Amino acid sequence: MSDDLYGLSSSTNRLARMRLQPIVMRGGMERAKDDRMRARARAAWRRGGQKLTLAAFLSLTVAGCGSPPQPPEEPKQADQENWAAAPHIDKVTLQGSRQGSGVVVSGQAPPGARVILSNALGEAMAAGADSHGRFELPVGREALGHVLTPEIQIGQTPTPGPERLFLAGDGAIVAALLIDGGPSRRLTDGPALDAVDGDGRALLASGRAKPGQRVEVKSEGETAVAVADEAGLWTTPLSRVSDRAVQIEVAGERYAYPGPGPATGRAERAGQGWRVTRALSDAARQTSWFPDIPGSTASPETSLTPH
Repeated sequence: MSDDLYGLSSSTNRLARMRLQPIVMRGGMERAKDDRMRARARAAWRRGGQKLTLAAFLSLTVAGCGSPPQPPEEPKQADQENWAAAPHIDKVTLQGSRQGSGVVVSGQAPPGARVILSNALGEAMAAGADSHGRFELPVGREALGHVLTPEIQIGQTPTPGPERLFLAGDGAIVAALLIDGGPSRRLTDGPALDAVDGDGRALLASGRAKPGQRVEVKSEGETAVAVADEAGLWTTPLSRVSDRAVQIEVAGERYAYPGPGPATGRAERAGQGWRVTRALSDAARQTSWFPDIPGSTASPETSLTPH
């Protein structure tokens, strides 16, 4: 590994290479509130150590539309500790407006814990959470186009969380959290349609709006209605549309989803947006597409806060 990994200073690189000390976890940070069906899906992911496809995610969601859902099975204590320990990224900030500037990734982790971002090549960088559980991790522009895995040190082995961080872009940076079998969460500014996720069979559309606002998503003669939650996030399946190139309309704006791409795990331009297709297993894959904002320019700071 070079001394200029991801454009970081040599001192930060030394930090990333040093042997991380065991950390005794004392409780976990509070997870964001989510709907019951997604909680059941993620509990199943934790118990089985498996990658859920979007079809499985959708089946759990549709099942919840009938009889009242049963309480999710409580995960084992070890699963609870591992989930609570996972770092949560909530903001990506540009280091500067000039070309060649990197970003700062920040979020929440157990106080004093070491947070690691690594890529598929085994390259990594690390930073420590402060006494309030906040961390900031500088990332150079060389990391753009990669899918990064947020990890936290527990004992001698780094433990990854369920999310992956996607960074792409030239002028306007696109940052998003990728969730296996679930909707991506765009961290940077987006249009009315933040993201489209597909697994080769089904599609999920997602975005942001005012809490409680109804959002209509139209495609192939189907109109799906979503309601933004208290955080301003909405997600809806497109049940009549398979994972292929298709037109999607949200809030009067039309978007040309380009369909899936090769499962390289790297960012690529596809239509008017950025696309990444990942292999979740030998048989499962997931495509995430993030449409451009017309006439967009880089913003100095972006986060999950609805705009």
